[in-house]
Amino acid sequence: MLNRRQFHSFLFASLALALARPNSLFASPANTQASLWLNRLTFGANAASLEEFSRMGPAAWLDRQLSFPAHEPQIMARLASAMLRIVYEAGVDENGGQWTATDEMRPLNTLYADPAAQLHRIDWEQPMEYSERSRPAAEVIAAALTRAVHAPAQLREVMTQFWHDHFNVNSQKDEFTAAFFPTYDAMIREHAFGNFRVLLGEMARSPAMLYYLNNADSRASPANENFGRELLELHTLGAENYLNDRYSDWHSVPKDQNGVAQGYLDLDVYEVARAFTGWSVGDGRYVDEGNSAPKTGTFHYIEAWHDPYQKRVLGIEFEPNRAPMADGEQVLDILAAHPGTARFVCRKIARRLLTDQPDDALVETLASVFLQAKDAPDQISQVIRALVNHPSFDATPAGKLRRPFEFLAAIYRASGAEMIGRENNENYQLMRAGWRQHSYGAPTGHPDVLEKWTGASSLNRLIDYAVFAHEEWFSVAKVDFSANPGETTQDFADRYAQRLGGPIDGLLAAMGVDPAAPAQGLSPDEQKAVASSAIAFAALSPAFLLR
Repeated sequence: MLNRRQFHSFLFASLALALARPNSLFASPANTQASLWLNRLTFGANAASLEEFSRMGPAAWLDRQLSFPAHEPQIMARLASAMLRIVYEAGVDENGGQWTATDEMRPLNTLYADPAAQLHRIDWEQPMEYSERSRPAAEVIAAALTRAVHAPAQLREVMTQFWHDHFNVNSQKDEFTAAFFPTYDAMIREHAFGNFRVLLGEMARSPAMLYYLNNADSRASPANENFGRELLELHTLGAENYLNDRYSDWHSVPKDQNGVAQGYLDLDVYEVARAFTGWSVGDGRYVDEGNSAPKTGTFHYIEAWHDPYQKRVLGIEFEPNRAPMADGEQVLDILAAHPGTARFVCRKIARRLLTDQPDDALVETLASVFLQAKDAPDQISQVIRALVNHPSFDATPAGKLRRPFEFLAAIYRASGAEMIGRENNENYQLMRAGWRQHSYGAPTGHPDVLEKWTGASSLNRLIDYAVFAHEEWFSVAKVDFSANPGETTQDFADRYAQRLGGPIDGLLAAMGVDPAAPAQGLSPDEQKAVASSAIAFAALSPAFLLR
């Protein structure tokens, strides 16, 4: 058998070749139109998707992907039968409340549950082991890889992951973000192809986000600035439109014909924070003497907490004492229609679906579509179509390194694996590579450029996934590794390697196996060793590592 050092050497050699000679990838099978589209717009090409793409053609295939409902019945049925283990010891809280030891398999029954039914998880007067409080987030995390591998609506899954990174919430920050994370995931899934202004508004009213960036507690004098700053820097205009190093006051910032400033200053952050005071959560919280928020588990506006006085945001004057939520809604209107937001968001979409360094002209083209469709219910879909139909989409060779989650999902899709994860073991394995599904600590979300994922630790973990992904101890997926009658060992190995489109020249010789020998002459363990090694070897080739 090949040892880990040999795989390690092969991985670095493959990456070096791919990065030093990118044009050599044009001849690779991974650069056919079908492979390019499927590896960019899904979590990985496999035999079924390649056949579907060939049969339907690119335009019809894209139409179908954009038309899948947010909660597609096939994947919902699969998730309805999934189970996740929960285990903890008996314990006592600081008030003497007790709970018994638990070790059981449970269905993922919070994915679509009423958020009001989760309020008991944030009630510390109820004795409860912490993993019960964070259970909803654990279920969304457990569902993520199953969705990525098995969902027919692959493009929606890719864009849902994109928006989770763009509007990042660390679901494991505390019991508050954890308890309401399923509704946050469902909201992003619902609006992944829709209108950006609508998505922005739903995000700003989401309990998970309100807790994560501390806006649930923000009230006048002084407002909490966390949400306001990230709304400007990460969610809309981006750091590229932060002008504090160039201008010291509002009056000096250049404005468009409507009086809207080209970028933002720290002064705008403060004003935006004031605009969102009172945007909170219906979690039963104390408001003031004799008043509490309702127990809905959804957004709740507390007018008594809002700063009602005049404001100025991006050069636009807000009158004092306006209608409830009017300040925050106008901020979202301004930001969603801003050319800086259009460029920032479209650059990130192009970076996710095409290349680490999108061409400025391409970004301007997409931004134009974004702005023209700003009131359309399918605004985001229109941007995606414009990107995919742009000549550069087919002309750009595979060059984006699959990030750890994408790499593991692509292996399982290509190998034909059936997801059997029962303990979120894949999440632990991904964390070792720096990927924290729905739990990334910084509000930036996971980085999306090659150099952030080519450290020794991350690359070593990619080798682990390639080598061990189908092992029983990995406890994530299973594949039928059995030879067909009349198959030589070489044919058998090729059958599995070709699912990933990678070369396996010299593999069997390195393993000490006769390529011409009948594959059925190998024991079941030997057949599994040959097949899984062929998959691993192919997974570490440039044709598979890059998309």
